Amino acid sequence: MDTFAKVVDPIFAHIVNPLILLMFAVAIIVFVWGVVQMMMNGDDSDARTKGRNHMLAGIVGITIMISAWGIIYFISNTISGR
Repeated sequence: MDTFAKVVDPIFAHIVNPLILLMFAVAIIVFVWGVVQMMMNGDDSDARTKGRNHMLAGIVGITIMISAWGIIYFISNTISGR
């Protein structure tokens, strides 16, 4: 089991975690873009709806990335026996 953890831990550390951070950053950018759309187009209801949808998509993305990070942390700790 210890050998398997030695193989999997570097994969999580060098590949999976940076990908999750990248997707987390994209989700934050989408959320912020939605806020900007809502603020810049206060009088246009279609633009506000698009901004609201971007904000919702950003929140969903952030939630998914936090959940994925927790699941990977749990799996990594279970495999390595910490």
